[in-house]
Amino acid sequence: MSILLLSNKWDISIDFIVNILRKKNVSYIRINTEDLIDEPVTVNIPNFSFMLKTRFKSINLVQDLKSVYLRRPGKPFEFSDNKPKESIINYVTDQWHSLISGIQAIPDILWINNPLKNNFAEIKINQLFLANKIGLKIPETCITSEKKSLELFWSKCNQKIIAKALYSPLIKDKNEEFFIFTNQILKIDDIDEEDLKISPTIFQEALIEKTDYRITVIGDKCFTVKILSNGSIKSLDWRTLKENIKFVRCDLPSDLEEKCIKLVKEFGLVFGAIDIVQSGDEYYFLEINPNGEWGWLQKSAGLPIAESIADKLCEV
Repeated sequence: MSILLLSNKWDISIDFIVNILRKKNVSYIRINTEDLIDEPVTVNIPNFSFMLKTRFKSINLVQDLKSVYLRRPGKPFEFSDNKPKESIINYVTDQWHSLISGIQAIPDILWINNPLKNNFAEIKINQLFLANKIGLKIPETCITSEKKSLELFWSKCNQKIIAKALYSPLIKDKNEEFFIFTNQILKIDDIDEEDLKISPTIFQEALIEKTDYRITVIGDKCFTVKILSNGSIKSLDWRTLKENIKFVRCDLPSDLEEKCIKLVKEFGLVFGAIDIVQSGDEYYFLEINPNGEWGWLQKSAGLPIAESIADKLCEV
């Protein structure tokens, strides 16, 4: 039986997993999905078979697959020097996405994480609703595209609120990408009503004096780091600090970590990267990334995340 790793050529985190599986002498097949256009795939039905071939191995997933790690799939033609026009790339990407999704038809395999569960867990409203339901404290939140609702929320939070994207904060232009970080709203009068109407935005009470934590959950295991800024540099969103931060392994109250584990399970996931902040004596849930990056924690904080994921993939 084999493990299937679905990612891209430049995924450092998946490299950690590969090294561990090799040391364990465990059979695996790695598919960098941007290479699928060069590697044959054949599915037969009703005599169900799902054949994947690479330069190194051929495998019938129906017979030989026991677990899948769905990491960061690439796109066909992503690194090709001879790309077709954009409409063709989009069409081909959709076809491969649909085929890979069809692996879910194979019964009794472990997913980290199942793509349908991933998609559901990525929705911020679902995250905040379920976190609150299981007892995690969340900031006061208003998701709106209406100026009047924003004004009421602004007053409710004593004119101290932040704004962030409701879905992926990445904006892709032709030749560059922009990331929308969390920002504090200092003057509500400057927000144009017509601009606000364009799309809904998350507004939350601003937790200014805070300590950030990243909790990585794998099954029943919980790995926590405190995020510290070097010197006096502070930010609402620690991702903007880059080299000015360090990650220190720590423990949070056991009931808080147990709720984080429960949240991941309630979403039907095996893996989840959770952002928590402490403000005063209270801990607040911000969000969960069901496919969050963790390679930097493996190195900088010495967390055995790769080992735990590999163990989980081998459990079945």
